Amino acid sequence: MRILYLCTFYHRAMIFRDSMNVLEKRGHEVCAFNAVTKGTKIEDKYRPIMDEKVVHEECFSRHDRFFFPLKQKKIEKRLLEKIDVKNFDVIHSHTFFNGGWAARSISKMTGVPFVVSVRNTDMNAFLRIPVFLPLARKIAKDAAGIMFLSKAYREAFLDRCFGKNPEIKKKIEQKCMVITNGLEGFWLDNKGTAKDLSGSGLKLICVGKIDRNKNVTAILVAIEELKERGIDPKLTVIGQVIDKSVLKELNENPDTDRISYMPKEKLIGYYRSHDIFVMPSFTESFGRVYAEAMSQGVPVIYTRGQGFDGIFPDGEVGYSVDPNVPSQIADAVVKIMDNYRTISENCISRSDEFDWDRIAVELEVFYLNSIRSA
Repeated sequence: MRILYLCTFYHRAMIFRDSMNVLEKRGHEVCAFNAVTKGTKIEDKYRPIMDEKVVHEECFSRHDRFFFPLKQKKIEKRLLEKIDVKNFDVIHSHTFFNGGWAARSISKMTGVPFVVSVRNTDMNAFLRIPVFLPLARKIAKDAAGIMFLSKAYREAFLDRCFGKNPEIKKKIEQKCMVITNGLEGFWLDNKGTAKDLSGSGLKLICVGKIDRNKNVTAILVAIEELKERGIDPKLTVIGQVIDKSVLKELNENPDTDRISYMPKEKLIGYYRSHDIFVMPSFTESFGRVYAEAMSQGVPVIYTRGQGFDGIFPDGEVGYSVDPNVPSQIADAVVKIMDNYRTISENCISRSDEFDWDRIAVELEVFYLNSIRSA
């Protein structure tokens, strides 16, 4: 197969190149068109993946975000100028709206089927605006396949878009497939071992951007509740500071240790030295850090109804929580402590679910089925 990726943030995520590499190992050819805002800067760490397999184009201005049809038209026009789409078997827009609408139009013009992925911004931004609901239905009906990172997103999407029409919902559901992101090989090549709780106090860890969405405030409230239950946890937060007000909260709390972003070779040691990974984000497409923690035998606490939820049964590798209810975070910590060794063992064994070689087989099936049904 020849597969064309349509991306809008290829330049800041390794997942696209990871999936391209494993598909190419299976004999397929993959090219990426990266449609970005004028003046977009490429971080040094991502420059090695901006090679001949990627057509990187500054297609639109910052103001175009307020004019959805115009922005999609600009993506469509530039892509058709730069790439002969008819040389491909399928177009994969890695976002449902921002790119999916352009992919739909290109598909109608060229006859090449298109598939779409549903992500965080699709679910938690676009679909919350009523005017985008009819657009969602058109994209879903015309797409040859729809890919979700979790069962939670698939169910929420189908209910929101087609809940009032069971017959159409059933038809759309037949072309939906849940395929998680994979883990960078480093984590599975260096898996930890199952462990028991450390004897020097409970150590919680959160890895991600330090902003309101990651919801460390709820973790701090949960820590206070755990203290009232006779547990004395300490929290380590690792990540780039985005919101200084959140940083101020962390710095003022004696139970927290804040560390800047670090490379994976150093981060792995922090996972191994902590007991429970906690990140009750308000929204999350997938959250690869949960899988990273699992690979080191660290149970995870994640958000109910968001990206990571539904990949495993509740209690197997950790627990889902309502991000607005800190007491649920405290409850989840206690439940993990009560069954720690078993959950840690599960984390090690189930982390293989994120092996890109295994995921490549699922992607291949998804593309082939989509092409056949188009």
